[in-house]
Amino acid sequence: GVEHLHNTLKMLLVLSLLLPAVSVLADDIYVLSEQGESCATACGLEGRKCNPHVDTDNTDALFEKLGISCKTSRGKWWAPDQPSYCSDPSDENYGQCVGYEDVPVNGSCQAMYWSVRRLCRCGDDVSKMPFFGTGYSAGVITTNETTRFAHVLADGMTGVMTHFWMTLPPHAAATTIVRYYIDNETEASIEFNPYLAVGVGFSDGQAPWGTKWMGIGSGNADNQGKAFNLNFQIPFTKSIRVTYQNNVKDSSAFYTILRGVANKKISIGGIDVPSNARLILQKQELTMAPLDFLDIAHVNSGPGLMFMSTLAVRSGNLNFLEGCFHAYTPVSMAWPGILLSTGTEDYYDSAWYFNAGEFHLPVSGFTHLNKQDTNNTLTWSAYRFHEQDPLPFTDGFRLQWRNGDMDNPITGNKCYTQAGGRVVGSPTSSNVTSYAWVYVWN
Repeated sequence: GVEHLHNTLKMLLVLSLLLPAVSVLADDIYVLSEQGESCATACGLEGRKCNPHVDTDNTDALFEKLGISCKTSRGKWWAPDQPSYCSDPSDENYGQCVGYEDVPVNGSCQAMYWSVRRLCRCGDDVSKMPFFGTGYSAGVITTNETTRFAHVLADGMTGVMTHFWMTLPPHAAATTIVRYYIDNETEASIEFNPYLAVGVGFSDGQAPWGTKWMGIGSGNADNQGKAFNLNFQIPFTKSIRVTYQNNVKDSSAFYTILRGVANKKISIGGIDVPSNARLILQKQELTMAPLDFLDIAHVNSGPGLMFMSTLAVRSGNLNFLEGCFHAYTPVSMAWPGILLSTGTEDYYDSAWYFNAGEFHLPVSGFTHLNKQDTNNTLTWSAYRFHEQDPLPFTDGFRLQWRNGDMDNPITGNKCYTQAGGRVVGSPTSSNVTSYAWVYVWN
């Protein structure tokens, strides 16, 4: 009697430890994801954690409760992105509710499919978590912009995205775009290609190298998969949503990791960044005539902090490196502003046209040079952080570079002559891409 009951209870306890955990909390909710979106993302946008056990009772009743009238049904589960509703007219199953019968107890929160809206069970409130993030493995990055991570903060909290990592084949890395939508933005204030984000132009795959802020961790050969990491501190006050897209074609062997932390204080070079600040990425891509000026960063008004920039140039020779860097604050400051460098290579902590070769240092890096590019041009890229030498501003800011430069024919001094001087060397027309990461706040 008693001994038999005791043994039975012990057996039940062991079985309960072996069985997968299934939330049966009364406040679990069911939602439909957006088309092509995972349940991890759909629940993240609700401030909740995805519960992988979708309990349909082998009917399509949950779809009906969420406003979906299934035209026809293919009830038997057969794919990890199910149960789901086929919402794209080009899908042969358009209008059908699929995969709601015999659903596995532990489904996939990360699975997604381009043409369906997933039926998702969302459980625990994660809006007050001290840290948060996701990982996605063995996936496909597609030509459709796809959300891979979303997180909503509880009222009164702030958040900082602290880590980004991604690996994918080299042909895909060159044409991939990652976007961060901050605090319900409809247009992303951060949109980057992974190579340029880590200060590398022209898809130069040299690896491994890294600083505390960024690096390329694998894929030294052209045919090897690349791994990129960024530890830039990206603040938000309400929500964050991160999307991935390839501009050319779908690609498999895609993995990514994202992490963030709540209520983190940011300090760059001893300058405190307010919790309501925004990190913005300003990008330029243009053709510059010799001696043209480019505002790599331009903030019209208000306070902020220049953080990091990347410059990538295709030109007829290296004389574009004679170009000097100038900073202006307030933004209306007259020429020549504050001279930051006496030449381009000087700004990146080198000299004499980088004659010692490429380098990847904590403050600056010379990341690419190909002197035998097509059409009698060469290609070059570099990066610089302003952490050890902060550039804070209170009333707008400009970071300006020139494609080549001129000196004063009497004194020989370069960088202070805007027009009418002596051109140094023979700079040519240049195709230029620049990234500027700038903190701004009110």
